Amino acid sequence: MNVNFELLDLRSLIAISELGSFRRASGVLHLSEPALSRRIRLLEQALGGALFERSPRRVSLTCFGREVEPLARRL
Repeated sequence: MNVNFELLDLRSLIAISELGSFRRASGVLHLSEPALSRRIRLLEQALGGALFERSPRRVSLTCFGREVEPLARRL
């Protein structure tokens, strides 16, 4: 596992989790949607697992994402 990520990556995880949408989270974080998606993809690679289940209308945490989110909040 490569633990090379930034605090904004963890803030992104939390925002997407709370808002249930990459689009809404990108607005709150002042990032473009592609930049936010790239951050999450790189965070998933660094942590070694998928954090979100993506559907056309909603995004939700995977089991792995539900384990990581409380740790992200503490940091």
